[in-house]
Amino acid sequence: MCNVSKELVTGVLLSSNAHDIWSALEERFDKVNGSREYQLHRKIFTLTLGTSSISVYFIRLKDLWDEYDSLMPPPCGCPKSKEFLKHLQHQRLYYFLMGLNEGYNKGRSQILLKTRLPTVSQAYAMIGQDESPKIVAGNQYANTGIGPTAFFYITRRSYF
Repeated sequence: MCNVSKELVTGVLLSSNAHDIWSALEERFDKVNGSREYQLHRKIFTLTLGTSSISVYFIRLKDLWDEYDSLMPPPCGCPKSKEFLKHLQHQRLYYFLMGLNEGYNKGRSQILLKTRLPTVSQAYAMIGQDESPKIVAGNQYANTGIGPTAFFYITRRSYF
């Protein structure tokens, strides 16, 4: 009884066994809030890379999936559940790829053309490798105050 709040003690004291107590508490308090589930779905579907790094985007998406899984755990055990989990993995891969900017079209296409689709984590690793050269290329002109096209034009003109 020490772990039950004072407000709930009377309901617990009148129960005949522990199973009845847990069943009653679960019925009253173990409800998935439909609005929270909706909010999570909305955030997952609308989350995009934007100006974030791939790692920040992936972590945000993974946190949302983890929270959703804690509210609505995927089924496990039977063969139908394995099919469902495979389908869920593909959906999550698609959500991850849809949220990427246009600059990642090549990497996205390469992933989608694979005979066997990778997991979301594997796709993240592939796209993360694609991001590294872009960061280096973007930083190459950061201190010059000019973009890469103008830099190319200026350096090319100086040779002629």
